[in-house]
Amino acid sequence: MSKLESQKFDLAVVDGIFVMKCVYLIPHRLRIPWVTYCDVADPFIMRAPWLPSFVPHSTVSLTDRMNFFQRLKNTLQSAAFLIYSPFPDPPSQVLDKYRRYGSFRNLDDLMSRSQLWLLTKDIVLDYSRPMMSNMINVGGLTVRRTNGQLPIDMKQFIEGAQLGTVLVTFGSTTSNLPATVVQKFASAFRRLDGYRVIWRLSNKYNVELPNNVMISQWLPQNDILAHPSVKLFVTHCGNNGQFEAVYHGVPMIGFPVSAFADQVHNARRLDHKGYGMSMDLYHFTADELLHNIRKILEDESYKEHVMKASEIFRNQPQSPVEKATFWIDHVCRYGGEHLRSAGNDLPLYSYFMLDVLAFILIILFLVVYLLFKSAILIINKCRVKQGVSIKSSKSD
Repeated sequence: MSKLESQKFDLAVVDGIFVMKCVYLIPHRLRIPWVTYCDVADPFIMRAPWLPSFVPHSTVSLTDRMNFFQRLKNTLQSAAFLIYSPFPDPPSQVLDKYRRYGSFRNLDDLMSRSQLWLLTKDIVLDYSRPMMSNMINVGGLTVRRTNGQLPIDMKQFIEGAQLGTVLVTFGSTTSNLPATVVQKFASAFRRLDGYRVIWRLSNKYNVELPNNVMISQWLPQNDILAHPSVKLFVTHCGNNGQFEAVYHGVPMIGFPVSAFADQVHNARRLDHKGYGMSMDLYHFTADELLHNIRKILEDESYKEHVMKASEIFRNQPQSPVEKATFWIDHVCRYGGEHLRSAGNDLPLYSYFMLDVLAFILIILFLVVYLLFKSAILIINKCRVKQGVSIKSSKSD
């Protein structure tokens, strides 16, 4: 912390991943403002008006077109994230040490004080949703224009394919796959006549691979996707990789590795947007994979959809990097208080208007109650008068 203090930073950009909110303690301790960059954004913390009726939560396999039961599931999932976190805050004795540098309730409170939210979203991949002034879509930050400067062996391998090349990678942390899974992929790739496959794989089990497959422990993913000979991207559905594929106009087959976080959600949007299709990494056959690969390679609609998205993505006044740079510089110059809405400072019950709704319901209840009591009173008086008139007529 002493070394960080000596650097005299003006601003911190914090990765807002929900599994490690404790990193917000660092800029708080340094007493500098912070900006949040995040893939899975919590609308309750940001005070974003994202109703679960049309904005799917980033951890569920849903689109913006939901039926009743899907809306119910989305609402419950959103509420679950609000009420319960599997990653609790550090013990109070730890947080108390940081409260000496400014009071805060918990880590969510620190997160909500972000001057700006850089969201890895864009309409070409994500669904339309309302945005506040302090929220900026910067989906595709890792995308870059490229001159095709690939390693010689990779370039020769890709350009030597008769019909084209398929890129396969399951992210920067997953180069090892079970032998049975590798065998199924190899069986499908072996039957891809005229196509070559470049695959990020360690092959630790020494599975026999066909001659049209090249493996490597590292791949320049963005540069390979930019090559015109690449016809398909088989991906684990990481957010950055999907944006790179859309930017370069490459259809996809998605195999979410983890059911946690956003990979399942990202895979679902491939089906919905028509950029490719999703499959289950743990329950698929080589024949199914081969069928889906051929379907995407032969059905021009997938290529057409992703190329249109690529044109929309490219036709913006600023690139994602330029947008992020502009707004970070803006906050450094002018602060971010003018970007925050009053909703950021409201407690949740006021933000959701629960107090107003409760007041209206109480008033309605009182009105109905008084009307009911008045009706009973009037009915009783009428009955009394009717009884008196009957007695009077009998006595006559």
